[in-house]
Amino acid sequence: MTRTTADTDARRDEYMTFAPTGETCPECTKPIGALEPCRRGTLERQSGPPTVVYRHRECAKKYRRTA
Repeated sequence: MTRTTADTDARRDEYMTFAPTGETCPECTKPIGALEPCRRGTLERQSGPPTVVYRHRECAKKYRRTA
């Protein structure tokens, strides 16, 4: 099976969850509430492996997988 850009795009979200206390959405830079549903995803970094991020549901819509 060959991998496509969509399969390896680390900006895409993975699943719906709740963020750990103190997390901030990288899109809108607002804090995510303790019991607020959000999307877990990753961001690529220049030096090192991708880092885990949590986005508000509305902020993550543009990263949602379609396949």
